[in-house]
Amino acid sequence: MSQKETNRDELCRFICQQLPRHHLNQLLESIEVAFQNSNSHLKTFKHVPLAGPGPQLHHYTVQEALLGLQNDESFDVSNYPTKPVGGHFALISAGSLRITTSVMTIDKTQPNSAKHRREFSAINERLENQHPDLFQLVTPPLGPNDDSLHALLLPYTAKWSESDHSSTLGVVLAVPYSDPSNGFHLRISTDELLQYYDEIDGLGDVAYPKLRASMRRDEERDQNEGGSE
Repeated sequence: MSQKETNRDELCRFICQQLPRHHLNQLLESIEVAFQNSNSHLKTFKHVPLAGPGPQLHHYTVQEALLGLQNDESFDVSNYPTKPVGGHFALISAGSLRITTSVMTIDKTQPNSAKHRREFSAINERLENQHPDLFQLVTPPLGPNDDSLHALLLPYTAKWSESDHSSTLGVVLAVPYSDPSNGFHLRISTDELLQYYDEIDGLGDVAYPKLRASMRRDEERDQNEGGSE
């Protein structure tokens, strides 16, 4: 098993240990309800192309739904302002895990050979617009004083020429590199991630400092090799 495969498995285990299954299900259920509510409002547009209001309405409806979740001692959702100021998004804290959400549009016209590169470019363009502070951090996410892992929940919607946007086409959880424009340590569907909860019983906890050190080495290796995931 390669180092990256080991890190992928340990990342999944770490996320499952920090974010209990019922909280992940709450997040996914809230996103689905948000899509339904947003789609109902989009049905009122008869003449304006949905490519205009659709992405923004989906985004803010999802943020509103997440901010309405009940907090407890191990799960907290706060309304977090971007830096520089100008926007807000839901910041989910679960143990040593921090999660933000960005709705992504699937472009079915993309050539398969360029799918990963173009999708990655689209994700980072959206993230930089919605979460510019992630791209201008004083201390990088894997810096010496950062004791929490940042992950992204990426719900996918159909392209805006389609008529039905009442449900996600799937939700991906991703862990970006220290520089989010360089790649991801992990990209996994939440359906696949949910299977890990049945596999971690009896396994020891993943120590984040050790995991963080492995992630740093992966980034350094990719930088030296001139590529990323």
